[in-house]
Amino acid sequence: MSDNGDEPKSRDSKLSIDASGAHFPDDGLVSRWVRIVDNWIGRGEQAALVFVLAAVVFTAAAAALSDKILGEHLGRWWFTTVRGGTFTIAMIAAAFATHQQRHLAMDLVSRNLTPPNRLILGAVLKLFTIVIAAVLMRSGLHQRDHVGGTVEEFVSDKTIVTMLPIGAGLIILHSLLHFVIDMDYLV
Repeated sequence: MSDNGDEPKSRDSKLSIDASGAHFPDDGLVSRWVRIVDNWIGRGEQAALVFVLAAVVFTAAAAALSDKILGEHLGRWWFTTVRGGTFTIAMIAAAFATHQQRHLAMDLVSRNLTPPNRLILGAVLKLFTIVIAAVLMRSGLHQRDHVGGTVEEFVSDKTIVTMLPIGAGLIILHSLLHFVIDMDYLV
């Protein structure tokens, strides 16, 4: 209790809470809602990663066990499933890493900057990421139009290559959402 008899206000009463329950004391209304949207997209990516990883592991294990124990080769379908699943994991994981802001970063320059300049540098890097991911997305769409053979697979090459623009689009989305948060903080 404080000296005047009032209950002290909880520090948490001024904090924003995103969908994961994390606290961001300086978030404005825009940042708070952008974080909630970004977090829900990240949860969807995480669920997709778990599902696809389980499918890849199960398929590869079933093929190996069938080949070694039963002496039955499952054909080529399991290989295309594992290959496509691995590529899907790579693209969704890159998007999830963007959501978590866990990409490899060098802070040699940023550690010597003031907080506002660090935000500006981060915003510029996010815009650069958006441009590079847009080039990757365009390349993926071009590849999707031109890939594919005459052999019909369980998981087609077109389906696998489709993950390139989807992953790039998710990277763009997360980078854009984080850019909006940075701009909200600068304002």
